[in-house]
Amino acid sequence: MLKKMPIRLRITVMIVGLLTVCCVGLTLILNLSAETMATRIDATLTLPAKEIGENGWVDESSQLPSRNMTPIVPSDDSQTARKDFRTDSIMYMLFVIVGGGFLTYYISGKALKPLDTLNGQVKNINVHNLSETLSVPPTMDEIAELTVTFNEMTDKLNNAFMMQGRFSASAAHELRTPLAVLQTKVDVFKKKKDHTNEEYDALISVIEKQTSRLRGLIGNLLDMTNMNDNEEQSSICVKIIFEDIISDLSHIAKDKNVTLYLDSDNSVVNGNIDLLYRVFYNLVENGIKYNVDGGRVDVIVNRISKEQVSIKIKDTGIGIAENNKKNIFEPFYRVDNSRSRQMGGAGLGLSIVDSIIKKHNGTITVTDNENGGTCFHVILKNNYDSP
Repeated sequence: MLKKMPIRLRITVMIVGLLTVCCVGLTLILNLSAETMATRIDATLTLPAKEIGENGWVDESSQLPSRNMTPIVPSDDSQTARKDFRTDSIMYMLFVIVGGGFLTYYISGKALKPLDTLNGQVKNINVHNLSETLSVPPTMDEIAELTVTFNEMTDKLNNAFMMQGRFSASAAHELRTPLAVLQTKVDVFKKKKDHTNEEYDALISVIEKQTSRLRGLIGNLLDMTNMNDNEEQSSICVKIIFEDIISDLSHIAKDKNVTLYLDSDNSVVNGNIDLLYRVFYNLVENGIKYNVDGGRVDVIVNRISKEQVSIKIKDTGIGIAENNKKNIFEPFYRVDNSRSRQMGGAGLGLSIVDSIIKKHNGTITVTDNENGGTCFHVILKNNYDSP
């Protein structure tokens, strides 16, 4: 029942209950003590007078009670005093309980006023004003700490809503572009009655290209939203993954005149080999694509502690501007739109990389390479000592 009450009333009920127990106990003790004291006083008043002998000594024998002495009967005044004391003590007890209850309700209302104010402000928060911060009370107590925490939460929610809005707009734009190209080509094709084999081939080529682009985009979107938490986990030697990646990308590196270099120990991590392969393949491929002629991509793997493995992928390419580094892991974000489109990118690669790394409880950061270009630094958990 208490759980359904407001906090202010709940505190009042508990304090009144505590006051009742304390006051009833104190009243019983006082009445018992007063009764004992009154009985002793009555007994003292009924003792016979002391007899003093000729030599000045008190005759104690005259004070010895007789066996036939009648019991002590309190006088009417004594009984009335006892009754009045019991009545007054009960009245004072009720006064303390009732007064304490009202005083507790009033003081708790004052103490909980900042919480009531916070509740009113929270009720006014909606999706349109998440960016507005609540005023923090100067009390420096738990309510002030709660307000600060709530402001931090609304900031995160606001950022999430803004990112979701950008994601939806970018996804719609990316999906609309190939569809618009297809629609334009089909409309132009339909306006002419007779077509040559070359025109049919050109139309089919456009349809294949844009359909492939749509399929890849939709596949990436599904990958971002449907990563199964129950993916098979295993112990993976990072060096083996990169050896396979370098072998698979060697022809692209050769076409771009980029040298691939691997410096790796035998560090082992726990995770899904397919997802981690995709992460590192994407990072190395980006290092090749956005590199300069005659550049290089260095992959450095080493264990920095018993629990963590460091993977650095450095390139000597065009680099990333400082103001773009904080956004490159957002879906559909491109540092250079025209360059990314020429290379077939949709802006989802690094976003998927970030999601997979977080799935493996790792971190990824991007900094400038000391020799020019970019350095992606990934830290993953190491499940046991390397061989």
